[in-house]
Amino acid sequence: MPADKQVLLRYQVLNKCFRNRYREYTIDDLVDECNKALCRIDRPNVSKRTIQNDINILEADYGIELDEKLKQGKKRLYRYVDTNYTIPLFRINDEERHKLQDAIRVLKYFEGEPTYDWARTLLMQIEGGLFTDESAPVVTFQSNPDLKGLDLFGKFLQAIIKKCVLKIEYAPFGKDCYSERVYPYHLKQFNNRWYLIAQAVGYDSLGHYALDRIECFEEISMPYKESEVVFEEYFDDVIGVTVPEHIEPVDVVMRVSNNRFNYIKTKPLHLSQRVISEDKNHTTISINVKITKELIALILSFGPDIEVVSPASLRVEITKNIRALNYNYRIDEENLHR
Repeated sequence: MPADKQVLLRYQVLNKCFRNRYREYTIDDLVDECNKALCRIDRPNVSKRTIQNDINILEADYGIELDEKLKQGKKRLYRYVDTNYTIPLFRINDEERHKLQDAIRVLKYFEGEPTYDWARTLLMQIEGGLFTDESAPVVTFQSNPDLKGLDLFGKFLQAIIKKCVLKIEYAPFGKDCYSERVYPYHLKQFNNRWYLIAQAVGYDSLGHYALDRIECFEEISMPYKESEVVFEEYFDDVIGVTVPEHIEPVDVVMRVSNNRFNYIKTKPLHLSQRVISEDKNHTTISINVKITKELIALILSFGPDIEVVSPASLRVEITKNIRALNYNYRIDEENLHR
């Protein structure tokens, strides 16, 4: 990787850290984050002086504004004044533009396959062309091409871009199919499923529709209603796709076995995750989220390795679900031995 791309990578890491309103970064923390990213691409570490110079360049050339008042004792903390800001890094010249055009031609071979990181693939192509006519596939993306609904992805994407009102036939699990007119706004993947985020005509709130449950759809002639939602922030306070509009996020405190925490530490449950305390066998963590069915399902998926400490209402709900699961298990066992 040329030196200028290493600089770009550091800028991307710094930008991400400056935007994170849930964590406080000292200059040493920023150096660590940049070196972790460089290590992943097998490049040497950089010094504190280098990162300080990067910050000076970002302030001078890109006009970033850091909060000068943030302190941790005598140490300065680094965060944007406006955490919604992001650096406009992608200033490309003619040569880079040609490479992007070549990358797009390659991506056309994957038309209809949405379940991978398009931007990452594009960057890999720019870095050296992983895909050629003569080469065998060298990358495998997690996907299921036979999964119902994936063929609709591109069509819904175009409907969102063109701002079309749609009439969909939707069949919820275990319920009758029904018709709905919707303004489509966003596509989101969660737990290996894709969802259309849309507002039904006549309603104020947003709904989510699993693509594999949409039987068919058609464009209809109606004025399109623009969304007032900022989707870069819309899902910040939840795990999953359900966003309750009339409740506030709460601190969910959980006690995690240290064996499982090693996994959760590297793949946080939520961007607000923080450690409260540690002992020989357990680590207590907290996340700030709205209580949803997806959150409950995620906690239950860890089995006895996670115990909800608070809030009490969530602890009660988890207990009810565990009892129901155990009851169903006992029924199945009894039927098995009859």
